Amino acid sequence: MPPKTSDPVAYAKAAAKSLWTYDTRSFSRAEHLAALQRRMTDDKKYADWSSVKDQVPSAVLWSRLHDNRQRASATIDEGHFPQSFKTALDQDPGAITEAYVYAVTVTGKQTLTWKGSGGGVESRSTTLAVQCRPHQDCALAAVLPNVAP
Repeated sequence: MPPKTSDPVAYAKAAAKSLWTYDTRSFSRAEHLAALQRRMTDDKKYADWSSVKDQVPSAVLWSRLHDNRQRASATIDEGHFPQSFKTALDQDPGAITEAYVYAVTVTGKQTLTWKGSGGGVESRSTTLAVQCRPHQDCALAAVLPNVAP
C-alpha cells in the first residue's frame, strides 16, 4: 500500500523500496506490477508507467527467477533532492506549481536470495519523479533514465 504523505523525499524512499523489493515465490510479475501501478499518479500528462515497468524483470526472466525461488528485499540509506533540481527550483521557484513534480534521488541496498545458499547484496541508486500536489498525497510519476547526484 502506498504511503500517505505530502513529503516527496519520504514518498520517493518508500517507492524505491517497493521497486527494489519482490518475491517471485509468492507473487506473479503481474501482481508485482499491479502493486507498483497503485503508486502511480493519475495525472496522465506526467505519468510515465513504462519507465517504472522497465525496472521490473521481464516475464521470461521473472519465470526463471521464480524457478530459482528468488526474492529481493531493500533497505533505504537516504533520499535527497538532486543539486540540479534544487538549482532549477532556485532559478524559477514558480515552475513547480505547474506539475508539482519533484526529482528525488534515493540510495540503498538490495539483498537477493535464492534457493540453496545463494544470495548477495547490491548497492542501488535511482532518481524518481514524484508528484505531490497541494492537499493530496504524493504519487510516483516516473523513474528517471539517469541518476542525478
